Amino acid sequence: MNYTPDWFPALEGAYLVGGCVRDLLLGRVPADYDVAVTGEPSDSARALAAAVGGRVVKIGKAGFPLWRVAAARHVIDVTPTTGGSIAQDLRCRDFTVNALAIDTATREIIDVSGGRSDLAAGVIRMVDASAFNADPVRLIRAFRFAAVLGFTIESLTLAAIRREAGLIRNSAGERIREELFKLLARRNACPHLAAMANTGVLQAIFTEAEPCPGLSSIHVIETLLDGFASFPPALADRLSAEFQEHRQALLKLAILLRCSAVRPQAGVNLLARMRDRLRLSNRDTVRLESLLRPDALPWDTFYKPSPSAREEVRFFRRSGPEAPDLLLLAMATAKANSAASPEPPEALDAALRNWLAAYFFRYQPRMQTPPLLTGNDLISEFGLKPSGRFKDILGFIEEERLSRDRLTRPEAVDLVAELLKTLPEANPRVPSRKGPRRNP
Repeated sequence: MNYTPDWFPALEGAYLVGGCVRDLLLGRVPADYDVAVTGEPSDSARALAAAVGGRVVKIGKAGFPLWRVAAARHVIDVTPTTGGSIAQDLRCRDFTVNALAIDTATREIIDVSGGRSDLAAGVIRMVDASAFNADPVRLIRAFRFAAVLGFTIESLTLAAIRREAGLIRNSAGERIREELFKLLARRNACPHLAAMANTGVLQAIFTEAEPCPGLSSIHVIETLLDGFASFPPALADRLSAEFQEHRQALLKLAILLRCSAVRPQAGVNLLARMRDRLRLSNRDTVRLESLLRPDALPWDTFYKPSPSAREEVRFFRRSGPEAPDLLLLAMATAKANSAASPEPPEALDAALRNWLAAYFFRYQPRMQTPPLLTGNDLISEFGLKPSGRFKDILGFIEEERLSRDRLTRPEAVDLVAELLKTLPEANPRVPSRKGPRRNP
């Protein structure tokens, strides 16, 4: 059977390799294609570009030459074979299911390590006992491939991972982050994280903490995130649009960090170390910091049977765009800890779902409308001098606007007038007024 795509040209000494071959044999469409060549890679890249109507860009680093062919529908990376032959190249790869090649000239499959049998059996097996010494990031990739493919890790490979777990500390932080995030983004990451913990790889990544306690919460969060099927359709649509793969991965990482902490501040401290180790972006760090603040989850307010609109707004304003993440985090934490909690988990779960609906369908639409008053209004209406009080006064009015079904500008002016009566020290130049102006 010919597994080579019809559009792929036949080139002497050029071989489709790695994950694209695995996917083709599994009947999947590869996201991109890797080609190893025994001849001059630049010549093969140009021939491929001419055949598929693409252009060639050299992007490889020193010592690791790589030519990328970018076409309208396909991305093809071309590299020289390791060791000068395709057989040697395949023997240097990580797992047998990735150590497969297709000769583009003959369309024959080349399998030097039993990869096709392992594909059929659903097994992740190391090509060689030195696989993890050659590249320790493979310690994480084994679990990621098991999650992506729905495969199991073969026993000798699992034993080698357990034996070599500490090697992961020798890998570049950005490579660890990339593989970890790819695993966390999977909907079924939890059992594979548990397996990583059982081998010691997860502990070697986090070093200072024992991440295992967070796995029960991750199991719950994955149930919630699985298409958001347990939510009403309108709310599920909003959550699905908000929580793409990367945001889901960050939420699970926050759970690992939060549940690893034995003290309230420990999660933030652990994040500070993980930020440097994993080379986290500033944007991801800020989001994680918001999720790990000791006061981020106001449980006393969540447990109230009927929280006020003002309490909701205060939480939403304090939490910012991470409010939905925190509410899902609270749902997962409460469910995971329900056996030890005196409160019925169903009541809290229902309350948190109401908070999510309030965020998307009341708070966000009101946030999209302009504020009723500005600093210029405080100057023109009340003769106030600009000061730090402006932020407090305008924040008070904004909270009122977001909490009420409808607050008009004249009503907002009245509220400021009443507020200033209680704060005479706010500004000695506040004029006495018979009443607020009614300018709409």
